Amino acid sequence: MHCASNPAAAGRWPQFAGHFRPMPSTVLLSGAPPKAEPLTVHIVERMAPGGIETLVLDMVQGMPGQHVVFSLSGTRAGLVAGWPRLAALGANLEGFDREPGVHPLLVGRLKSRLDTLRPDTVIVHHDGPMVYGGLAARFAGVRTIVHVEHDAWHYDTPRRRALIGLIFKVVRPRRVAVSDEVAARVATYFAGPPVTVIPPGINLAVYRPGDRTFARIRLGLDGNVPIIGTSGRLVSVKSQVTLVEAVALLRKSMPRPPELVIVGNGPERGVLEASARGLGIEHATHLIGHRDDLPEILPAFDVYALPSLHEGLPRGVLEAQAVGVPVVASNVGALADAVCPISGRLVPPGDAHALAGALAGMLAAEPDPATPRAFVKSRYGLSRTLAAFNAVIGQPERVAC
Repeated sequence: MHCASNPAAAGRWPQFAGHFRPMPSTVLLSGAPPKAEPLTVHIVERMAPGGIETLVLDMVQGMPGQHVVFSLSGTRAGLVAGWPRLAALGANLEGFDREPGVHPLLVGRLKSRLDTLRPDTVIVHHDGPMVYGGLAARFAGVRTIVHVEHDAWHYDTPRRRALIGLIFKVVRPRRVAVSDEVAARVATYFAGPPVTVIPPGINLAVYRPGDRTFARIRLGLDGNVPIIGTSGRLVSVKSQVTLVEAVALLRKSMPRPPELVIVGNGPERGVLEASARGLGIEHATHLIGHRDDLPEILPAFDVYALPSLHEGLPRGVLEAQAVGVPVVASNVGALADAVCPISGRLVPPGDAHALAGALAGMLAAEPDPATPRAFVKSRYGLSRTLAAFNAVIGQPERVAC
């Protein structure tokens, strides 16, 4: 799907040139938009760099009609400061500044905004937005409510399953999951209509093979050193500390010791820095924070690693493969579906020795960058994802008897 370009946005983020379209100027915080085009409200927990949030931006930019994004946590100013790309949303981004804990009154605040905006569709991503945003949308009489589940491991907690099961009965959303594995678990836990599987899609015009030398210069890295890279939020479930341990093992055993690049921010940064120091590889571990130029720096990696303990279907491995970088990942969630079976490898989660062995084998090989990209192109193109969401939204509403 082609999106008209926005010169201002392209100037701020050249990697997205040609893939922004101007946001409608008619959606204002103080009033309802004209109804010439359908309006969709997307609700997320916090609009910060991540797979869910990037998918929302892709939907906003690539799907027809008008779009508003509600972030339950954070203020608009704070969210934009943390992720400058969000400035392109203008008044179409609203932050509700939710603090940790349970906040029943948030349902009323969200309903009030939905009453004003009168959206045709509300799409809630994950279980927290389902609780608050799903109820608010149902109480506001929104015609179409879609719940997108990005993983299902958090439903292992009986109390959470019971709460979401009750919410589903009240809200009656159209249910979407990012993989067959997530859909099967959701269907097992919760009765209801069938779960539609819509994998995340990658914009292959943005994520494409690039110049390896230029990417390394961009990062200030030696062009001749093997580079293992990863990206994502620095949180315990991503287990980047296992990757630090694996790289430390490789630096003791390989004639050309690799270096590690970790892209992203999060509460585990201090833990990772301490681990690298303790293992004596702090000089070879580069925590570079969030980068909006990820499509340009991914080609710097020889291998992309994802050592997560739990996952749904993470877009990070898809982005890496789209630029031609092979992947080693934990065999959790739907990663068996997301990693190219020819160029990639899967390892047990939390096992630094297994991860190091797979990475060593990958670095010793001569991978063909066309293979992982062809795999993503055949299954995970963005246009296919957006078309599937349009189809779900366009389904006739079921009438309860």
